[in-house]
Amino acid sequence: MSNANEVHISLTLQGFSEDLQVLSFIGREALSQPYTFDIELVSTRPNLDIEALMHTPAVLSFGGPGKGIIHGLVYRIAHREGGNRLTRYSITLVPQLAYLRHNQGQRIFQQLTVPDIIAQVLEAKGILADAYRFQLRATYPPREYCVQYDESDLHFIQRLCEEEGIHFHFLHSPGGHTLVFSDNQAMFRKLQPVTYRQDCGMAAETRVIKHFDLRLEARTTRVTRRDYNFERPSLQLEADATSTFTPDLEDYDYPGRFTDRTRGRHLATRALERHRSDYQLAEGDSDEPTLLSGHYLPLEEHPRAEWNDLWLLLEVIHEGKQPQVLGEYPTLDVFDDDTDFLQGYRNHFLAIPWNTPYRPPLNHPKSRIGGSQTAVVTGPPGEEIHCDEYGRVKVQFFWDRQGQRNDHSTCWLRVASGWAGSGYGGIAIPRVGMEVLVTYLEGDADQPLITGCLYHKTNDVPYELPAHKTRSTFKTLSSPGGKGYNELRIEDKKGAEQIYLHAQRDWEENIGHDQKIHVGHERHDTVEGFVFSERKAQEHRITHLDRKTQLKADDHLMVGGSQHIRVGTRYLVESGKEIHIYAGDKVVIDASMELTAKAGGSFIKLDAGGVKVDGPRVRLNAGGAPGVGSGIQILGPLLPGIAAAARAGHLLKPPPKNTLTPTPTPLPPEVEEPLEEEEEEVEVEDITLRIGVFFDGTGNNRSNSERVYGCFARDVNLEEAADDLRAFCARHGYDGNGSSPDNSYGNDVSNIARLHDLYIDQRDEALPINAESGSLRVYVEGIGTSSADEDSIFSQATGLGAQGVRARVEETPALIVKALRSFLANNPGKTIERIEFDIFGFSRGAAAARDFANEVVKGKKSIFANAVPAGTLGLADSFSWKTQDEVSINFIGVYDTVAAISNPLLADVDGHNAYNPGINIRLAPDAAKKIVHLVAQNERRYNFALNSLGAADIVLPGAHSDLGGGYLPKAIERILLSKPHRSEVDERVPFTEANSYKLAQNDLRRLQRQLARYDLALEIRAWEVPFTFTEDRKRRDMKHVYAAVSSQREVRGDLSLIYFRIMRELAVEHGVPFGEVDETEPRLALPAELIPIYEKLMPYALGKSTTLRLSAQEEQLLFQSYVHISDNWNAAKNRNNSDLNVVFINRPDNNYMRTVHPND
Repeated sequence: MSNANEVHISLTLQGFSEDLQVLSFIGREALSQPYTFDIELVSTRPNLDIEALMHTPAVLSFGGPGKGIIHGLVYRIAHREGGNRLTRYSITLVPQLAYLRHNQGQRIFQQLTVPDIIAQVLEAKGILADAYRFQLRATYPPREYCVQYDESDLHFIQRLCEEEGIHFHFLHSPGGHTLVFSDNQAMFRKLQPVTYRQDCGMAAETRVIKHFDLRLEARTTRVTRRDYNFERPSLQLEADATSTFTPDLEDYDYPGRFTDRTRGRHLATRALERHRSDYQLAEGDSDEPTLLSGHYLPLEEHPRAEWNDLWLLLEVIHEGKQPQVLGEYPTLDVFDDDTDFLQGYRNHFLAIPWNTPYRPPLNHPKSRIGGSQTAVVTGPPGEEIHCDEYGRVKVQFFWDRQGQRNDHSTCWLRVASGWAGSGYGGIAIPRVGMEVLVTYLEGDADQPLITGCLYHKTNDVPYELPAHKTRSTFKTLSSPGGKGYNELRIEDKKGAEQIYLHAQRDWEENIGHDQKIHVGHERHDTVEGFVFSERKAQEHRITHLDRKTQLKADDHLMVGGSQHIRVGTRYLVESGKEIHIYAGDKVVIDASMELTAKAGGSFIKLDAGGVKVDGPRVRLNAGGAPGVGSGIQILGPLLPGIAAAARAGHLLKPPPKNTLTPTPTPLPPEVEEPLEEEEEEVEVEDITLRIGVFFDGTGNNRSNSERVYGCFARDVNLEEAADDLRAFCARHGYDGNGSSPDNSYGNDVSNIARLHDLYIDQRDEALPINAESGSLRVYVEGIGTSSADEDSIFSQATGLGAQGVRARVEETPALIVKALRSFLANNPGKTIERIEFDIFGFSRGAAAARDFANEVVKGKKSIFANAVPAGTLGLADSFSWKTQDEVSINFIGVYDTVAAISNPLLADVDGHNAYNPGINIRLAPDAAKKIVHLVAQNERRYNFALNSLGAADIVLPGAHSDLGGGYLPKAIERILLSKPHRSEVDERVPFTEANSYKLAQNDLRRLQRQLARYDLALEIRAWEVPFTFTEDRKRRDMKHVYAAVSSQREVRGDLSLIYFRIMRELAVEHGVPFGEVDETEPRLALPAELIPIYEKLMPYALGKSTTLRLSAQEEQLLFQSYVHISDNWNAAKNRNNSDLNVVFINRPDNNYMRTVHPND
């Protein structure tokens, strides 16, 4: 038994050697909360410089060596009363995290995951990477827009953790404390077992649990979340999570803060787990000082056997007293409390069963913004109008100190409109520099939208006020550069009322039926250029007074039928030179009284008295010739331009160019043109051509895989194969023992190749006469590969070069032209009036597919328009590559996009980032009628950052090539699951004694928990590299011992066949001309054990079920036999002895969380 006066509690202050003894302490530490320890001290020093001790690191030890340790910083210190010999002080210890409650701010985070945001906040306040860590199992999507508003850094961190279901706790050592964030039970450490001994008032010989009670309390049993995604307005976004508990008690919330069902299910599940965390709550007392929150307590020897299990400690209140430090005769009333606990250590704790997921309660709500705020519209330098396809803009808030007033200041903000329908309504996009009024949906700072614009001192009103207070106006400014405007102005000033229209350039009107205009006074028209009019029916004009018309040049009048002119009194015509009248049949001049023809002093006069002919000489039938006039040379009018017209929801079309249509002078009747023989009219057969383009992934090559199929087929056995087949396979890297080459010859065909083979290709057949469409397919080899040739390591590593992403896009027109020539050779009478593309891709091939799609939407400026001009290769002469009308994209289906382009010449050696020079992979939502992106849920490699497509993403179980295909039907997966550790030891020391081996053992325990679902046979693989070391002329034989956790198992590639079928089904739903899957083909047949999983995955991917509910047995089957572990520490070129991360090309991403780049 220990001496009752023996000091078990001590405090060590860094850099402080004075005598300080702990009189008592009380401390509380709990999951997801900073701990606080209040310590009473005594010292012989009556005048300690307490300010100098502020923020000093300190270690509180209690319970003896190796027992309770709390490390913290001096947060509060006080000088208490003094005695004859000792002076009392009080100190409060907290973690560095607690200081963040005093740092309050307003800032914006964009496109960052919650762990990334937390890391930024911590490191900005000096909590660096060695002082915190993330041990997360789930993948957290980047938050497009996340605002810290009127909340402390600590509150902000705790709120984010609570929203995501992430908890944190602390690990303590004499050298510091580490903040640990986690989201799963496997990351909690286990303490040594503690025995239960019911408190009987007598001291126990060992540390025990004295009280242990368990209570159950009703909790929510079902959670439902609903939200709305304006990019998919017709989709009901709802997700739920249920339990087997009764009664049915639901937590329903809208908005649920998610835009896809996978995220919604995740949040609903986390919410249910949060509700159920303390359904069973244990409470106890003990004197065991090792108890700490965030650790498992193994309880032993409790009378209720089912309680002898692991319990997760949620909260521990520690208390210690040692009055013996006051001297030989301490008084026992030195403590302020009135309990009977006078000396020693005790604690009180709360705990839950180990298998109950813990999620922190929502104790830190998000700040709500009441009312509205103002901000300034921003954009890239030089831009005057910056918006996206929805008319959204970006702004700079006046409270945002980090914003740079550019196109990255905020997320896209939707702009409210007075009217918004499908292709109709009103829109006025706020321009860069405008001040706007911003409100928040549900008061949520993460969901701003613009409801109006505001004038200010610089952006003043269009007309001086209040001088023109009766004016209402809508006035725009030409962009870019200004110097022009359009305006609709209404003046309501009495006696000066006016509606004013100003068009800086063109003004077009389109009236579907009648137009009636009444002008009460005068009308003045001035046209600086030509005037064109066309009346397609009758024209009626009445002028009640004079009409005065002056033509300062020629007048041309064409009348298709008869012209009737009636003049009431006189018809007077004067020509300065000539009047020529011609009639094809006859000319009749009829006068009731008198008709006179006069010329050169001679005349003919007809009247009631007879015919008078007078001239110097009158000749009748005396020969000669008639006078000849100039002949008519009339010009037809120019057709008027057509006012821009469109159906609701369609862009306005520019009017066609005017064409001059001159009419020739009629020939005399006796002269006739010979008739030309009429040519037989050839009937043109117009069709729509469907073209399927298939971009394979990095290292995937359909031809090369087919070439070596006999080496890896399910039924092949190389040991029993013929010598020539074994030799052929050996040349390509197959040894018959499960090993395969690390190149395009080592992969099975991908789903891109399979889909290509299903796409209907009609290049070699003659279409029926009445066919309205035809289809072709084009396969584009995977990045870094060539058929029957060696792979390009450079293109595979960087995505650049002759077999890089952009090179594949640029070679596609030539492949299409080749297919088109074959098609036209069999269909010479067909003219292509429209082209529709279906585009597919996997991995970097998906990046190529997205870049290709952006080429298509360029229309006449695309590389295709250059390769196939109008009037060639079957295109109609009028074909102009006009998007939507003449060329469009029907379907884009991509698997797990990984662009990962790097350019070493530009010092960009990391494909992990979002910078992908030379290509454009951002897809607008309307780039195609339907966009689908199948995303690998279990892909975590650093070099395989995902290029998301937002709402088009469908997240499904599997690694990268489990979705896109390429894994062999059967393979031996030999991988290192931890980075090799290295240590130097004497060559006589067993490798099991090396520190590297011990570190690998720690990795082994961690991975056994982390990869439990894969049921792997994990072991430590160690290897030695001898070397000689000379010191003080003495030669020592040493060795490097390397150690890492390894695994070996057989895994199958059939999971990709499910996703092959899913993509096909999604495409067929949207009109893609795919044939049926041949279920009798062995290479395409699903194993029977996968069919129940397929029958759940298919409706989930098609959106027919909102939840993917695989049974425990089905999940076990998937992960043990079909889902590959793509993230591993196998080094390139067997360089496993390297310390450089770059050689570990398949290493996991940070915190085993895949990086996701948004679609921008």
